[in-house]
Amino acid sequence: MSYKLSENVKHRDLSEFFDSGGSQCECLNASQEHTLKHALMTDTRDDPALFLESDCDEQLLIHVNFGQIVRVHSLILTPLPEDKARGPESIRLFVNKPTLDFDGAEEESPVQELKITADHLNGAPIELRYVLFQKVLSLTIFIPGNIGGSEVTALSCIKIFGTPAPQEGAKPDEGQQKSAKAADWLNSR
Repeated sequence: MSYKLSENVKHRDLSEFFDSGGSQCECLNASQEHTLKHALMTDTRDDPALFLESDCDEQLLIHVNFGQIVRVHSLILTPLPEDKARGPESIRLFVNKPTLDFDGAEEESPVQELKITADHLNGAPIELRYVLFQKVLSLTIFIPGNIGGSEVTALSCIKIFGTPAPQEGAKPDEGQQKSAKAADWLNSR
């Protein structure tokens, strides 16, 4: 299922920007059989037999590290199709806190806290307050519990959408160069 995320800006799946191809991403309290890689990486997240599942209780603390600064627009957190009750009830999002632990995730103020709706559980994007997610090098997603109150939380797919942030000192692309030349010409007297 695909959704148009914005009329003007082309937000895309940010998985290509994961640090070290995703090897620097981790999930605390994930079971050893059903790991973060299963739900996060593009080569495994569409396989229904592979998913992320919590281990000791319903909480999950997911750290996603990026290889460059990105702007995060929205998320899609998809529960198991046959067991949506094990999907998240709410999420707390933190920016640039890659060493945050469960105590910190519960006690600190998040950048944004969201209640998950039935639409979100059916694959609709969870749109974020975009202005708060402009300089993201790491995104931490804390899932304190699930919809059904089960001992275990499970996700079949995690997608993060946004854009790479412009790199300071980076050479402008051809379109930017052409528009700058046209603007310079129009403003010269």
